[in-house]
Amino acid sequence: MKHLHFGTSKGILATATGALALGTMLVMSLPSAFGSSQSRTLTSDRSATGPCTTTFTGTHNGVINVTSGTTCLMNLHQIGAVNVTGAGLSVTRGSNINGAITLVAATAFTFCGSKTTGGAINSTTAHGFILIGNGGDGGLLVAPCNANTIDGAVTLSGNLGGVEIGGNSLLAALTVSNNIAPSLGVPLEDNATEIEGNTVKGLTTCAGNVPAPTNDGRKNTFTGGAGGQCQFL
Repeated sequence: MKHLHFGTSKGILATATGALALGTMLVMSLPSAFGSSQSRTLTSDRSATGPCTTTFTGTHNGVINVTSGTTCLMNLHQIGAVNVTGAGLSVTRGSNINGAITLVAATAFTFCGSKTTGGAINSTTAHGFILIGNGGDGGLLVAPCNANTIDGAVTLSGNLGGVEIGGNSLLAALTVSNNIAPSLGVPLEDNATEIEGNTVKGLTTCAGNVPAPTNDGRKNTFTGGAGGQCQFL
């Protein structure tokens, strides 16, 4: 039997067994691992996910559906897909997602120091910042968004809140298309489409991003080849 362990801001520890629905889970008020969007600076890439309203840790077997607030997966072994619609998701602290992560119109997404096992990541039409590793752009006062290993295709398409994918090991294809950066990418950090310092084993394809993606001075290694706007990154 799988267990989900979660705690409240008052330090109370509880254990639940069996299938869980987010609507009936304990709602918490925990700080985000990297701070809110209000605390971000112009010189570093930071998570835009706000305080956690629901937190998973330990082991969870089954699909997680997120439709409101911000769900945080911390040191979680997730067996099953994670689906996000119109909400925020933060995956940190060595989480292992054995399944696909699919985000539609996300308010923000953070994926730091974690991995997927046979799981793709797909984000479309997000309104908030999409951060998948930051290639060391944490700044002096911010915990870095550590590198990830993603064993599945990464597709970032039509997002409107800024995209950063940096310092990761991607074992399949990377597709970055039709993302429109807020303020046309000015200032660069948190507003542009940044693809920097990654090693990508699959084919990398970039097209239709406005403005074109940048590597912010940190070259990528495209062992599977790269085309379009990413050809020289």
